[in-house]
Amino acid sequence: MSLTRRDILKAAAVISAGVLEIGEVPSAQAATSDIGHGSRSVAKVALTFHGAGAPDFADPLLKLFKSSGIKVSIFAVGTWLVSDPAIASRIIAEGHDLGNHTMTHTQMKTISAKKVDSEISKCAAELTKLIGNHGAWFRPSGTQLSTPIIRAAAVKFGYGQCISYDVDSKDYLNPSKASVINNVMNNVKNGSIISMHLGHKVTLDAMPTLLAKLHAKGLTPVTLTELLKA
Repeated sequence: MSLTRRDILKAAAVISAGVLEIGEVPSAQAATSDIGHGSRSVAKVALTFHGAGAPDFADPLLKLFKSSGIKVSIFAVGTWLVSDPAIASRIIAEGHDLGNHTMTHTQMKTISAKKVDSEISKCAAELTKLIGNHGAWFRPSGTQLSTPIIRAAAVKFGYGQCISYDVDSKDYLNPSKASVINNVMNNVKNGSIISMHLGHKVTLDAMPTLLAKLHAKGLTPVTLTELLKA
C-alpha cells in the first residue's frame, strides 16, 4: 500500500492534536520518505530549531519571537529538557511547536535499531512528563534524512513521519552572520522548512535581519503544524 500526502498529513494532524499515545501506530502506514517542505503554493515557511545549548541563546531568541509574534518549531534534545525542564512549558505556552530530537543527539544512522528505539522513546517520555504528550513532530539527529529503521521506530512511538528540511542555515558551523542569512535567503521559497539551532550565538545575531528579509520577500514564518496544514 502506498501512502498519499493526504494520508501523511492526516496522520500528522492526529499526532499534533495529541491523540496518539506512546507505542500506538497511526492508521496510515509509515511513509517511505520524510517531509522536507510544505506547500509551494503558500507564502509561509517554518523556522525549525534543534533544541539544545545554553539558555543564553535560547532565552533571547524566544523573547524576540514573542515580541514579534513569530511562531517556530523546536525539536528538543532530551538531555536539554532534563537540564532545563521549564523550557518545555515555556515553548508551549508561547505558542510554538515542541518536538522530539532524540534523547542524546547521537548519529542516528550509525546505531542499532534497539538504540534508535531508545533514543526516540526516552525523549518522548521526557516530553510526556513535561508537557503531557510526546510532542507534535520527530526529527532524527545527526542526519538530514531518516532511514527505514528510523522511520519504523518513529511510527512505533507515535510519530507519523520524520521531519527533514530543504533549507540549511548551517549555523551550527558558527560561520559569519552574513553567511547564515545568505544560506537561508538564497535557498528559501514558499513552503520551505528551515533548519537552525538554538545553541549558537550567530543564530541569535542573524535572526532580526533574517526575519526582516523573510518579511520583505513576502514569506511568513509559522509553525510546522500550520505550514503542513496548508
